[in-house]
Amino acid sequence: MLTEHQRAVLAHVVVSPEAWLAHVEAQFGVDQARAMLEAKVARWSDDFAAESAKPDYKTRAQRDAETPL
Repeated sequence: MLTEHQRAVLAHVVVSPEAWLAHVEAQFGVDQARAMLEAKVARWSDDFAAESAKPDYKTRAQRDAETPL
């Protein structure tokens, strides 16, 4: 289960936080996935804080939806 902060930070860098977590849990197991989650959130927290403070902030999914293929 993701906290709101974890979900928000992950949404900054991945399209679906829940899908990302499910994938790493399936690939590496719950214990290693938790460590990976903590590391990813720690890595991106400062960037998320800076970017999300901007009035035009968009999550990764929103940015990808606007980018033509």
